[in-house]
Amino acid sequence: MHRLVVALVTLIGLTGATFLGAYLLFFSATTDRAAALAPADTAFYANVYLQPSAGQQMNLGGLIGRLPGFADEASLDEKVDQVVANLLTSAGLDVDYEDEVKPWLGNQVALAGWAGDPDPVMVAIVDVKDVEAAEAALADLWERTGAQASTADYRGIEIRVVADSAYAFIDDLLVIAESRTPIEAIVDVEAGAAALAGRDDFRATMADLPADHLASLFVDLAAIGEATDTDQQLAALSTAGAALVAERDGLRLSGRAPFDVTDAASSATAGFGLGGEPSSLVDWMPPDTVAEVVVFGLRQTLEDAEAAAGEIPEGQEVIGGIDTLRALAAFGLGIDIDADLLPLLDREVGIALAGLDGELPRGQILLRPEDPEAGEAALRRVVERLAVIGASTSTEQHEDDEITIVSIPDVVDLAFAVRDGIIIIGASVEDVTASLDAHASGETLAGSEPYVRAFEVAGTRAGNEGFVDVGAAIELMGGTVELPADARDILSRIGTFGFTAPSRDDQIEFHAVLTVDGP
Repeated sequence: MHRLVVALVTLIGLTGATFLGAYLLFFSATTDRAAALAPADTAFYANVYLQPSAGQQMNLGGLIGRLPGFADEASLDEKVDQVVANLLTSAGLDVDYEDEVKPWLGNQVALAGWAGDPDPVMVAIVDVKDVEAAEAALADLWERTGAQASTADYRGIEIRVVADSAYAFIDDLLVIAESRTPIEAIVDVEAGAAALAGRDDFRATMADLPADHLASLFVDLAAIGEATDTDQQLAALSTAGAALVAERDGLRLSGRAPFDVTDAASSATAGFGLGGEPSSLVDWMPPDTVAEVVVFGLRQTLEDAEAAAGEIPEGQEVIGGIDTLRALAAFGLGIDIDADLLPLLDREVGIALAGLDGELPRGQILLRPEDPEAGEAALRRVVERLAVIGASTSTEQHEDDEITIVSIPDVVDLAFAVRDGIIIIGASVEDVTASLDAHASGETLAGSEPYVRAFEVAGTRAGNEGFVDVGAAIELMGGTVELPADARDILSRIGTFGFTAPSRDDQIEFHAVLTVDGP
C-alpha cells in the first residue's frame, strides 16, 4: 500500500506538469480549499490547479500546441492522458489512469509539509469530484496490493491504514500520508484548529503573487531555519512564495521573499544591495554564448557559507577540507586564496559557455571586482607565483589590448586580458579575443534575440542571473546524451531558459522562465 502513496503523490507532480496542458473546459481557478485544511504550522505548501482560468488555459494550450505531436487540439486530451499513463506505468504503478483516476480527480492537488517527530511529514490533499468513484478505485487498488489493512475512526472520520500508508476522505477532499498521525492533524483543522489559510504571513505572501496562475508555492523559511539549525543564516528571511504563470511565449515562475535588513548580517546586506542592478558582464559575452551564469557578491556568499558551516557539528568536516585546500594552494602553488583570489569575486562573477573544443569548454570567465586595480594586482600576483613553480608566461597584442598566456605543463593553459575594469579569462587566446571583439562591436549576448526574449517573458532583469539557449545546448551535447526521438523533438521546440533574482523594496524576487518556439 506504500505504493498507493507513491502513486498519488507522483500523480500530483505528473498531472501538475502535464494535465495543465490539456484543453479542459473553460473553468476559472477556484478557491484554494486545501490551504484551509493544512495545519497552521505548515512550513511547505505547494498547490496546483488542474483546471486553471480561461486565460491561463488559452496561453498554456497555445504553448502545448507548438510541441511536436500536440498541434491537433482534438486529440490533445488523449495525448496528455497517454503521457500520464506511460509515466505511471514506467514508475511501476499498477494504475489505469484513464479508468481509475481521471474520472474522479477534481480541480486541485496540493502538498503540505511540516516538522514531525523525528522526521518531517508530507501530506497530499486532492480535490475529488466523484467521491464514490474515488473510494471504489482506491479500494480496488488496496485489494490488489494484498497488504494488511485496518480502519480507524478519528473525530468521526474514517482513516484507512495499509502497511505504512494511510488515507481518508474529508468531505470531497482526499488526504494521503505515510501514517495516520498527519491525517489526524488535518482532521483537527477541519474540527476547528488553526489552519495555514488563516495565517497573516501566508495571506500576505499569496496576495503578492500573480492572482491568475497555474500553481503556487509557500515556504516558511523561519520554521525551516529553526528545524535545521540554520535560523541565524536565514534571520533576514521569513517566508517565500512563488506562482507558475503561463504567458503567450513561455512559462514563468515568479516569487519573492521579504528581506529584513535589520536582522541581516552585514555581508548579506551588501549582497542584497548588489542585487538591485542588472549584470554588466553579459555585455562582454559573445552572441553565440549557449549558457551563462552571473553571481553578485560571490566572495561574501562563500565567506558566509564557511562561517555557517563552522557553527554546526556536521560542518567541521567541510571546514577541514577548506583549510586543506588553503594549505595546498599556499604550499603547492604559492597562492593565498583569501588575499589573492577572493578579492576577484567580491562584486560580479560570470561564466559563459559557447561550445566545446574537443573535450574542453570554449567560453570565458568574467570578473568585475569592486576595486578593479586591486583585482588586477591580485591576478598578477597569482601569475608571478605560478611562474615560480614552473609556469611559463607570454603575451600577445590584440589591437589595443595585451593578452597574457599562462601555461602550466600537463596541467592547464589559460589566457587573460583586462579592459575597463573587467578581467576576461579563457582557455585560449581565441576565447579572450571573442569577448573583447564582442564588446567592442556591441554584438553581444545581451542583444541577441533568444536572450532578449527570455527576459522579456521574465519581465525584469537584475541581480544573479542565468541563461540557457536550450536548442543550442541540445545540439552541443550531440551524441553525448541519448534521448528518445520524441523527447528530442519536444526539447528542440523549447527555446530558452532564463533566471533572474533582483533585490529591491526590502524583498528578494526571483523569476524563472522557459520559452517555447513556434513550429
